[in-house]
Amino acid sequence: MNELINFAGKATVIYFAVFCLFYISDKRRIINGVLLTIGLFLIMADLTLLALNTHGSFWLFAGVGLFLSALFFFPILSLILGAVFLIRSPQLWEKEGISLQHSLSLIFGLAFLLGWLILPLGLSHSQSLPWFLNLALLAGAVLYLYLIFTFVCYLVSSWLFKLNRPLLNQDFLIILGCKVNSQGLTPLLKQRCDRALAFYHKQEAKKKRLFSSRKKSLILIPSGGQGPDEPRAEADVMKEYLMEQGVPEARILVENKSVSTYENMVFSKQLMDQQKKSYKCLFCTSDYHVFRAGLLSRKAGIGAAAASAHEP
Repeated sequence: MNELINFAGKATVIYFAVFCLFYISDKRRIINGVLLTIGLFLIMADLTLLALNTHGSFWLFAGVGLFLSALFFFPILSLILGAVFLIRSPQLWEKEGISLQHSLSLIFGLAFLLGWLILPLGLSHSQSLPWFLNLALLAGAVLYLYLIFTFVCYLVSSWLFKLNRPLLNQDFLIILGCKVNSQGLTPLLKQRCDRALAFYHKQEAKKKRLFSSRKKSLILIPSGGQGPDEPRAEADVMKEYLMEQGVPEARILVENKSVSTYENMVFSKQLMDQQKKSYKCLFCTSDYHVFRAGLLSRKAGIGAAAASAHEP
């Protein structure tokens, strides 16, 4: 048993070293969340082995507790996620409008909640079901657990990406647009602009300090075109707001052609490439949207960090 524990401990250390290499090389990959999630279960397994090999009721109780925690982790988490998704769906509809894309939260919420009701009910009657229904039920259970595991990994990846704090030495800051109305900025888009302004002023204050090595002039790039139900391009409305808040027009570079987050990144990159050959940039978007935008920035070839805005 001691040899097994030593081997498991060394393997876990090597595993986390590999995880650190992946995370440091690029913080915007889903594989980072997959590796960390599996790594946490490896730590649980190591501690359980250690507890079972240690005499004493406390350590045995701790080992059993870890095992039960791992066993019930996914069911409990899926119920929590399902409830959160159902609560968030009406809020998302109010901010972004009702559409299939904005209804995914409702669909996932119902799937997470109903899954743990339907699957146990089916398994309890498995002896009276035909073999092909049992096979379909087993496949559904595996697919359901895979879906939960994948979503957990996505959440962990998102959390890891948000840990990365951008330095105050950026050349460009892309503000990702969202729906505008006849009154101008929606509360969600205003929150993004305000977060970008906060970073802008922080970097400006840093630049004014004596002997500061971060003396770059940050250029804001409001990015967003005009949707079919919008009176004006999102970027143009954002530009007006930024100027009202005291940002000089020379420090604003408008990208008003994009109609998706990926196009936000691609078209903004084209503007940045025209300005400088080498640069540092980050993007600003709502907190829930940060990791997806990070994945798309990687796809567009932008090495960008993120400044997330909390939702109003």
